Amino acid sequence: MSARMFRLTALAALLLSACGPSQISLSIKSPPGTNMGRPMYMLVRQVDPKQYANEAYSEVAAKVGAPDNTVLQTAVIYPGTIQRFQVKAPKDGAVAVSFLFTAPDGNWQLLLSPPMSSAVDVELTVSRILSDSIPPALPSDGQGAPAAAPEAPKAPELPKGMPKLPGA
Repeated sequence: MSARMFRLTALAALLLSACGPSQISLSIKSPPGTNMGRPMYMLVRQVDPKQYANEAYSEVAAKVGAPDNTVLQTAVIYPGTIQRFQVKAPKDGAVAVSFLFTAPDGNWQLLLSPPMSSAVDVELTVSRILSDSIPPALPSDGQGAPAAAPEAPKAPELPKGMPKLPGA
């Protein structure tokens, strides 16, 4: 490969990484008691963060039956499963992931703001989002690396003179 081709390839890779991911991988963990054991809808859509903060549950739920151009994906979430989805990331703007529980009690939506992460893990509970894990996105200059996981704690040393277990 010529030096010029190498530079062009490297430049293209840098530009693509600076734009953010083209796909968002969603992993949804739904224990058996989620939504009182009933299937429910998940709605993924592009949102304006200011409007998102003021939307009523009924407004969001209406988009399942009558999706507009902001809806990126709808899916049925089944209790007792781990489901994975690939969603095309919008070129700009934030993304809302909404879970339409029968009787929501607490957080039922998740806002993903730019810069977008390429993977999101969500754990649900009976009537709300229990937790979400969004790894940090790379800086927009494409130069950074994700933070390393913290080192696991070491087991404490046993006091000297402790009897040894048989077979140890």
